[in-house]
Amino acid sequence: MNALFERKRLFGHRGDSEHHTENTLAAFEACIESGIDGIELDVQRTACGTLVVFHDFTLRRMAHIDRRIDEAEWEELKEIPIAGGERIPTLEAVFSSIGTNLIYDIELKARGIADTGLEEGVLKAIEKAGLTDHVLVSSFNPVLLRRFKRLASNRIPTALIYSHSPEVPAVLRNGQGRLVARPTLLKPEHTLAHAALKRGAPLLPWTVDDEGVADQLLQAGVQGIISNRPTALAHLFRG
Repeated sequence: MNALFERKRLFGHRGDSEHHTENTLAAFEACIESGIDGIELDVQRTACGTLVVFHDFTLRRMAHIDRRIDEAEWEELKEIPIAGGERIPTLEAVFSSIGTNLIYDIELKARGIADTGLEEGVLKAIEKAGLTDHVLVSSFNPVLLRRFKRLASNRIPTALIYSHSPEVPAVLRNGQGRLVARPTLLKPEHTLAHAALKRGAPLLPWTVDDEGVADQLLQAGVQGIISNRPTALAHLFRG
């Protein structure tokens, strides 16, 4: 297993999203202050090619604006306040602010499987920031993940995300995308973790917010967990 997982790791889902606006510098910096191992964050590409850290494909939920991220220019997005009066950060800004203080689980977000330059852009940003040994890259989309693996020549660990959500194609809901992506780890929804453990694959389940469930999964042998409540679970990873 990669050195990132020389011990079990706790990741803040979109940062410390229980106490701060998700996917913002404030949420990420709070994880440093609380001694959390890492952060999970979502990265997608704007119309002009800027890599922004934002989960949804549109601004509806976070800014009440009917605008797609991949159709907007960065000059427009950077001026739009989102929940809590925060601003959308670029991946470059996050790397500059956080540096090597955290491990990054970078989720690639894109509609479809076309090569938009997202994977290449993320790899270049990682290398430019000197963070190759501090990241893993994940995605629900096995084609994006396979493309990133090829570009990175397998130097960076990858993780396939999956769940039983109706938003996930039925054929991929039990992790079948692993046959396409050949990832380093699997990132199942936590309710699917025990079934995945039977395959013997390294696991990083999400989103685990209950202390009892987290402890059970850690005892069962997962590599770590991703949580919306990382500060509440941090004691399970100490001592």
